[in-house]
Amino acid sequence: MPSAKDLGIRAETPADCQDLSDIRQAIDTIDRALVDLFGLRMGYVLEAARFKPDVASIPAPERVAAMLPERRRWAEENGLDPDFIVPLFSQIIQWFIQQQIHHWEQKNAPRREAE
Repeated sequence: MPSAKDLGIRAETPADCQDLSDIRQAIDTIDRALVDLFGLRMGYVLEAARFKPDVASIPAPERVAAMLPERRRWAEENGLDPDFIVPLFSQIIQWFIQQQIHHWEQKNAPRREAE
């Protein structure tokens, strides 16, 4: 996991914050990193469509079922409420699945001949 310094946060730990400005800078920086990571995740999700033979294979419920308990464990290891984290990841996963389906359909749509 990147450190606060790696992310560009002025205060190395929350306790090192000197004022509300430090807190806000840290939160904004973390949120930006999360959005950037979702962008990176999207790239992998869309690329996974290359390996899917059809739209029906995209949802992979067995993979989702294996992912959620792991996210629960990660939440617990980080002192976060798994009853928040697991539904959050369930929503994230479902949204990314829909994006992959759309991407697969776009890439594999029959090409229309120019009229």
